[in-house]
Amino acid sequence: MSFLSKQQRSEVMEAMAGSRIYTEVDPPCQWVEGEEFDTLLVDASGFTKQELKAQVDTSGNLKISGECHIEGNQWRRFLKSFQLPKDCNVRMIKAKFDEGILYVVVPKRMAEDRLSQGVANNNVQVPETSKPGMEDVVKGLNKYRQFIVNVVVAIIVAVGIGTYIGYKLRSHI
Repeated sequence: MSFLSKQQRSEVMEAMAGSRIYTEVDPPCQWVEGEEFDTLLVDASGFTKQELKAQVDTSGNLKISGECHIEGNQWRRFLKSFQLPKDCNVRMIKAKFDEGILYVVVPKRMAEDRLSQGVANNNVQVPETSKPGMEDVVKGLNKYRQFIVNVVVAIIVAVGIGTYIGYKLRSHI
């Protein structure tokens, strides 16, 4: 166990001895419903990203849990469970932890169909989000995607023109 830090070694030893004392907490949560996706907001202040888990079980329950060391053998933990809506796309659920808030974005299936049609028409609608600033990030990513496509097309055209000019110059020598 020499590869562990002193604190990690003491935590492992305490866990092996079964001497942890847990304080159960109930962090505030809020569901924000949207047309294309729902977002679960969990106030996980005091936890780090590594101390949180978001899982979906086979019954369609979203389980959010957290466990963090306070000091000595004192630990804090929570477990929240939510029944996911039938119209959600479980495979596309995303979670993000930012400034003490865990955001779990649950896309709706019908929204995915509309979004894929919008992408095919190069007309992507940016869904509203519950956090100010997140909307700007999503819009920025869509603008950035278009910028990358434009740069790739410009590079392909430049390489094509360069190849053509090189061919013409070599054929005249």
